[in-house]
Amino acid sequence: MNKRKKLIWQIFPPFLLITLLSLLAVSWYASSSLRHFFLDQAAADLKIRALLVEKQIVAHLAPLNPTAVDTICKEIGKHAATRITVILPSGKVIGDSRETPSLMDNHANRPEIATALMGKTGMSRRYSNTLMQKMMYVAVPLQKDQAPCGVIRVSLPTTSIDRELRSIQIKIALGGLLIAVVAAGISLLISRRISRPIEEMKKGADHFAAGDLTHRLTAPDSEELAGLAEALNQMAAQLDRRIKTIVSQRNELETVLASMLEGVVAIDNEERIININAAAAGFFDCNPEECPGRNLQEVIRNSALQLFVRISISSKVPKEDDISLHHNGEKTLHLQSSPLLDANKEHIGTLVVFNDVTHLRRLEDMRRDFVANVSHELRTPITSIRGYVETLLDGALDEREDAENFLQVVLRQSEQLEEIIDDLLALSRIEREAKDAQIHFEQMVLK
Repeated sequence: MNKRKKLIWQIFPPFLLITLLSLLAVSWYASSSLRHFFLDQAAADLKIRALLVEKQIVAHLAPLNPTAVDTICKEIGKHAATRITVILPSGKVIGDSRETPSLMDNHANRPEIATALMGKTGMSRRYSNTLMQKMMYVAVPLQKDQAPCGVIRVSLPTTSIDRELRSIQIKIALGGLLIAVVAAGISLLISRRISRPIEEMKKGADHFAAGDLTHRLTAPDSEELAGLAEALNQMAAQLDRRIKTIVSQRNELETVLASMLEGVVAIDNEERIININAAAAGFFDCNPEECPGRNLQEVIRNSALQLFVRISISSKVPKEDDISLHHNGEKTLHLQSSPLLDANKEHIGTLVVFNDVTHLRRLEDMRRDFVANVSHELRTPITSIRGYVETLLDGALDEREDAENFLQVVLRQSEQLEEIIDDLLALSRIEREAKDAQIHFEQMVLK
């Protein structure tokens, strides 16, 4: 992973590099322009000097007087501090302000001489092996009566020009260095001015990331950054409101689930527990905080419940059933499941609600036993009364003594039936008063 750099070090170096490159380009262009300017001025000056002595030289070329030409070159060259050389069209040197013409080579192959022999002003810069220094040569064609009669060449050492140019280049370099230092300082200030508001916004974003959504960013001077800061502040305010709403809703939901006597378990399609309330955790002796994310079979070891959940998830329709628990006493739980849907109405699991119906089931068993016993108790006197009445109707009324005995039995059975009915009415009254909380108890002293 590439190492990240601060914004200031991404802005400042390019600014500085652009400034330095611009200064180098300007310095090079200025130095090059000055060099060409000085050399062009020197060439123009040499041409003027050649033209000034042109008439004096031409006067001794026809007829040719080499001695006079050489004398004129030496005299003028001594006073003008310029080397003057006169060359015939053949390339032979007949006069020179510094050297003896007879000892000099043929100059026809010199570039400036060749150009001048073609009727043009020739110019060349090169190192002179004779004088052991760099020289600038300007050659001017000589004509007499519209016919070429030779070439006059004037030359000047370029050492002084190079020295002056070097001095100017040093001054330009020092000025450029000073400008570079000032530009570097200005670039650093500009870079800091640009990066500081962004660093402040980064610190503010760190506050937001740490959960401090009440923190607010200060708007920078820049319109774009001020808009960004305002957008971040609005985002933080909206997030704060939404998070508070979500937390409030979650707390309300947790309060409702914790307050329910019924157990509630949300299970996803992979049979992992999403949420479980305290009542459900109490039924199965587990910690509700450790259950979310764990598999149902790992937390609750009840095969009937696991089968019920598996069927509920696969069928995706509401289901009901009863299961029995045998730890900490036998309990009967009534299960109700419904599909669990997300915000997009996608099926993500099932929701199971547990009701402890142990007492209700026991009451139902007791009621069934009571109804069976009452039915038996009612059937006995009714059967007895019916039997004696049928006997009386069949002719026992004619025998008074037997009829009286039969009627005594019917009377006793009817009294027993009345007692049973009274007991039923008393029981009904007790249940009604218990429902209305109107039963009054008194302390009795047994003697």
